[in-house]
Amino acid sequence: MFKDWKTYGVSIEGRSGAVLFDQREVKFVIGEGEDQDIPIGIDKALEKMQKGEHCVLHLMPEYGFGDLGKPKLNVPPNAELDYEVLLKNFEKAKESWEMSTQEKFERAALVKEKGTIYFKAGKYKQAQIQYRKIVAWLEQEYCLSQEERQRARSLILAAHLNASMCSLKLNEYLKAVDSCDRALEIDRANEKALYRRGEARLCVNEFDLAQADFQKVLQVNPENKAAKTQIVLCQNRRKEHHERNKKIYANMFQKFADRDSKGKGETSKSLRQKERNVFKEVEEDRPEEKKPREAE
Repeated sequence: MFKDWKTYGVSIEGRSGAVLFDQREVKFVIGEGEDQDIPIGIDKALEKMQKGEHCVLHLMPEYGFGDLGKPKLNVPPNAELDYEVLLKNFEKAKESWEMSTQEKFERAALVKEKGTIYFKAGKYKQAQIQYRKIVAWLEQEYCLSQEERQRARSLILAAHLNASMCSLKLNEYLKAVDSCDRALEIDRANEKALYRRGEARLCVNEFDLAQADFQKVLQVNPENKAAKTQIVLCQNRRKEHHERNKKIYANMFQKFADRDSKGKGETSKSLRQKERNVFKEVEEDRPEEKKPREAE
């Protein structure tokens, strides 16, 4: 998560192989570079840079333009990118404590919408950043009226739920579980949080915990057909996992047994050989019988 949200002024040169596809000066808010066709990898690098610093980045596809590429810049899908970045200046955004409650709510509504736009476009990392802004702005807001408290609660809950969905899409299952846990701290019977946590746990082979989550979903909503299907899937996956482990361990123990048997066979053979060697040595060391001397 970004520590703060600054507006950066940067000079960039982007290459795909030997082809220069982007060269310009641009301003953008950290975490929102996608709006200016800036890949998420540059956002992450800028967080660690100082004013006037120059760096060279090599971005793998997941931190570049991913499997969609960037047709408008003639960047193909799954391309590795090289960027030269110069951080010319930045303007620091307001800290949370510098904003009024009303300003926080207004900004939270805006970034929630922006997060939804990113999510629908498959920009899950960028969407996560937007949802986390909401939590950072509102989670520590205490002096609220009853109406404001309810509004903040709804926004924070939605942010955690949406962040969990982003994590699932990115195969970040532990992060998904964490987001669901935080959502359930707000609403312990939240159907979406329970279901998504179950999905994440199933993906990391925590079958019992996953099944327990799906059963809780049915307690909240007995008509949830997807949860019923997932319970059956948990049972099947648990059985498959158990059978697979049985085969692995059976093969492992058989190898140990074969090795021990072979070792014992070799030991017996070695002992027999040693016995033969001992007898041979005894025969060789036995003094010959002395013949009587003949008279001269």
